[in-house]
Amino acid sequence: MVSHSETGSPPHAVEIGSTVYLRYPTARDREQYVALRQRSREHLERWEPRPPDGSDAFGEAQFERLLRSRRSADQERFLILELGSRRIVGQVSLGGIIRGPLQSAFMGYWIGAGFTGRGYMTEAAGLCLRHAFRTLGLHRVEANIQPHNEPSRAVARKNRLRLEGFSPRYLKIDGRWADHERWAITVEEWRDPPDAPAYSLPK
Repeated sequence: MVSHSETGSPPHAVEIGSTVYLRYPTARDREQYVALRQRSREHLERWEPRPPDGSDAFGEAQFERLLRSRRSADQERFLILELGSRRIVGQVSLGGIIRGPLQSAFMGYWIGAGFTGRGYMTEAAGLCLRHAFRTLGLHRVEANIQPHNEPSRAVARKNRLRLEGFSPRYLKIDGRWADHERWAITVEEWRDPPDAPAYSLPK
């Protein structure tokens, strides 16, 4: 892989890590994004809700939804890209952003088939938290994860989210109401971790 120093800063990057970076999607990402989603259908389908309009969550309509919702007052959606190749490897999002006295958001994430086990998702989630707390000025970020989704639970743990509770029949996944765990972190916890994470998050 070509180093970051050799390639320079990736264009339009919002947050840059040691192996991946985040940026907002553009129309030019359509072909690569849809191809990754389609290759990852079996890998992701059991964890994701179906689109409310009944369209295919792994087709062109999903990309159109992503473009429409990529940046607004209540949500921000980022592509995850490898630093060296600049390939799209997944997505991380902040949704349900609430201002006022709450200053909170929900974080969701997925990594494409073939890119698991490399630490990409852990770092991307950390970059998303950095954006939430440093750029957006939020106070709390929550992730809701199915109890048997151990890879997603591991991403939450490695980013110092704590298990807050259990929500029975929380979200409809693949046609059934699925139980979820609530994981969360506040800006105070993010700024002052009890132990250093596996990678550096600047304060």
